Amino acid sequence: MIILRKIYNKLLNLIKKYFNKIYESKLRRKLKNRNFSIVCSNCIGGIIYHRLGHQFLSPTINLWMHQNDFVKFVLNLKEYISKDLEFIQSEYDYPVGVLGDIKIYFNHSKTQEEARTNWDNRKSRINFDNLFIIMYDRDGITKEDIKKLEQVDCRNKIVLSDKEYPDIDYVLTIKPNYNKINGQQYLDKDILDRMTFEKYFDFVKFINCKN
Repeated sequence: MIILRKIYNKLLNLIKKYFNKIYESKLRRKLKNRNFSIVCSNCIGGIIYHRLGHQFLSPTINLWMHQNDFVKFVLNLKEYISKDLEFIQSEYDYPVGVLGDIKIYFNHSKTQEEARTNWDNRKSRINFDNLFIIMYDRDGITKEDIKKLEQVDCRNKIVLSDKEYPDIDYVLTIKPNYNKINGQQYLDKDILDRMTFEKYFDFVKFINCKN
């Protein structure tokens, strides 16, 4: 059984590698827009950059924020970006930073120095003329909070939600067939490592939009 399992895993890894190579090649051929900055409340932005083989032109890579903080962040993006990142003690085993009155959770950084270096390098690359916003409907945010994104000066925006908001054109309703905290389920992978959000959200079309 152990040998069969090893053979199965090896074959599956080869299939996944082949599938993802074809899948990403197709995505990259469709991509027309370049030098775009994705500001996101969790790691979806980084995943999209990886899929498209694009440089990280955003500091919000490999981290997460609570959505109420993220709304404040994007509504005053240039102001928050200009602040110096500081760190606080927390119950988490990874660095937690603060910018003014918002917290940033660097769950993919091992040290504060690593988190600060990545943040500072990537924030200097932001292209405010080619800016995209991705957020989740979770953490108790309200419809009014979601509508505040109308004020954000960006090329395109989207909020992934398990609720329907027919009067807000930048909400994408996704209702997976199982229960998890809204947001976490979109990062689940299928057997070929394709994430749930990729099956519903045409992020290449989203980035290619002409606004």
